[in-house]
Amino acid sequence: MKLLKITLLTACMALFVIGTAWAGEKQKPLIKKQLDWFAKKEWLKGIKAVPDPCLDKEAFIRHYEKHPERWEAAFKFMRENDLTTCPLGKTVLSDDISVNVSEYTTREPGEEKLEAHRQYIDLQYVVVGKELQGIARLSETKEVTPFDEKKDVGFYKTPVINYHVAAPDRFLIYFPSDAHIPNIQYGEKATVRKVVFKIKVD
Repeated sequence: MKLLKITLLTACMALFVIGTAWAGEKQKPLIKKQLDWFAKKEWLKGIKAVPDPCLDKEAFIRHYEKHPERWEAAFKFMRENDLTTCPLGKTVLSDDISVNVSEYTTREPGEEKLEAHRQYIDLQYVVVGKELQGIARLSETKEVTPFDEKKDVGFYKTPVINYHVAAPDRFLIYFPSDAHIPNIQYGEKATVRKVVFKIKVD
């Protein structure tokens, strides 16, 4: 019995070490080559708008490396279409990415509920006008509406929201770890035109 306990303990320790090593490998820090690639922004291929500084750079680099064709499709659409005049509504670009063009009037801030998604990443680009978009780490929020798997959305609250200006010179990207709230007026209420890409996570 004593020998069995020792054997089981040894096996558990081995599994722990293997698991720790695997987790460490998965979370290996980005290397200079990856950071330089991001900083050069050649992946934009001529698009003048740039990602907002709130971007989770590590999540973006890792996802781009895993699924470059999805990001290339989004940036190609941005580059080859006049986003200020293209038709409103949803366009499916592939099984893994779609784009929706909308126009609306921004609203006053109020009882703010942030949204978050699990299956899709949001790339939100305001091409006409300006609005504020709030962002917070999902881990620092409290769920107020249960997550709807079918609609891929849940709603959350937090006492601290960081606001960023969404405008034609920049776009914002939200990963599943980012709770966010768009459509808030920047100054006075205004009409904006926005393009939102839904990019599949897995």
